[in-house]
Amino acid sequence: MTPNNKLPSPLSIPQLSVPPADQSATFQHTPRGPLQREWEPGCQPDEVYAQVLSSWRNAMRLWLVNKLKKEKEWFPAWQASVRTARRDAYFYWTAVFGTHTFFVALLPMFFFFGDPVNGRGLLHIVSLGVYVSSFVKDLVCTPRPYSPPVIRLSMSTHHNEYGFPSSHSTNAVSIALFFVQLLCQVRGHLPFSLFLAGLILNLTYVISVVSGRLYTGMHSTADVIGGILMGLGCWIFWLLVGDSSEAWVNSGTIWVPTITVPLTLALVHFHPEPVDDCPCFEDAIAVLSCTMGSFVGHWQVSKYGLSHLLRSHTSVFQPGIITGLAIGAYRILLGLGMMMGFRIIAKSTLLRILPPIFRFANRGYDLELTTRRFYKAATDYDQVPHPSIRAVPSVLDLHPESPSSVASPDMTPFGSSTPSPDLRATSMRSLSPADSLRMGSNDGLRSRKSASLPLERKNGDAVLGGKVISEEPDRYEWQPRRKRKSKAERARYDAEVLTKVGVYAGLGYLATTPIPILFRLLETEVAKAFTV
Repeated sequence: MTPNNKLPSPLSIPQLSVPPADQSATFQHTPRGPLQREWEPGCQPDEVYAQVLSSWRNAMRLWLVNKLKKEKEWFPAWQASVRTARRDAYFYWTAVFGTHTFFVALLPMFFFFGDPVNGRGLLHIVSLGVYVSSFVKDLVCTPRPYSPPVIRLSMSTHHNEYGFPSSHSTNAVSIALFFVQLLCQVRGHLPFSLFLAGLILNLTYVISVVSGRLYTGMHSTADVIGGILMGLGCWIFWLLVGDSSEAWVNSGTIWVPTITVPLTLALVHFHPEPVDDCPCFEDAIAVLSCTMGSFVGHWQVSKYGLSHLLRSHTSVFQPGIITGLAIGAYRILLGLGMMMGFRIIAKSTLLRILPPIFRFANRGYDLELTTRRFYKAATDYDQVPHPSIRAVPSVLDLHPESPSSVASPDMTPFGSSTPSPDLRATSMRSLSPADSLRMGSNDGLRSRKSASLPLERKNGDAVLGGKVISEEPDRYEWQPRRKRKSKAERARYDAEVLTKVGVYAGLGYLATTPIPILFRLLETEVAKAFTV
């Protein structure tokens, strides 16, 4: 290799004999849907991760990958033996209740219906779980169970994230423990049968979500155990500091925003950078910013003596069932509508004003602004394309339609480029630094925006790049790339990081403070009008 071809150290990748870098796994996005090939992170050759990760991060990754290799000996056969149509449907749908998507939709209801203390407790536990699991995912960069032969069953795009730990397990355990804690607090006011039913419901919920991650092939046993321990840790942490945190914010001290805002920005800035293009960072931004907005709103009402406007001591059904349903419907529709409107306006506004500010700081004051890998710096683009309107928040991406399929002309023995113990003996080629630059984006590392080949069938077998894949051909219906760019393919810009911080902080603030106060004031005025 000539000096002109060398890449800057330390991220230059030496000449290696490794398989191709296009990695994919086999998915079903509905219980009866066709099998599809899609890209996954964490599946580049071990040498790539060893080159980029620090020694201790790489050691953790290799330990987990070795666990995956051992698990591959029994996991596919176990999955094939337990899968049935009914179980597929059950675990497919119960997986929704382990996502932060579900809890982000649930959380505003606590504030809309007058229970801010428990709402904040749930918000902070969910935020802890999502941030910690996202942090560790990007820290160790491990793949999910080898696929094929494992088949993934998933309606969401969580498979675009790394495997360890299972964020579903983290969320399910921490939230179930939180609700059990609430049950224990009101046990004296509940019949024993109702208390027991609550415990059984929480236990069923945890077992369904956690075991479902194994059943659907989305996680290994190590992923699930790690997620359970992290969920337990998050709950214990908040159990120890929750009351102190409430008292601190209730004091109204100026130190609340003074500490909370810089701490949130620091946690965003120092989030580990992954080797592959993984969306865990976006989830971390969302929950951290929502929590920051909640802290600022809580501090504001405490400082100015408005806390009584957030609490409700009566049920919405006190005036009657019909009236209660009407009040509940208007709160949900108006509250979520205001949040949606804010998100649209704030996002478009920030994406317009932040890039020029970044460029001015860079050119006018010669400031070198930090840009994360896989994000474009403001100096490299003129404007951010107009964003499409998505659900609130953007982590709400559940849909039965799969992301675009990604395929490779060179496959491992199982028809996938996912690493396996047989990999070195079966498919080897040279990867130069120039090759690795062509494979991905920044620093020669893997980006989700990769080329795919048309997929077709010949004599009942799947044909991929001229290579016949005959493993269980009757079960495979290969899907071509969608014309519309998926979220995974969309270019991302440095301004989007602070935009997400601003948008989600605003959503957290709105949902926990101004909107509940607005409900209280509106309903008070309406009640006065009807009593006159």
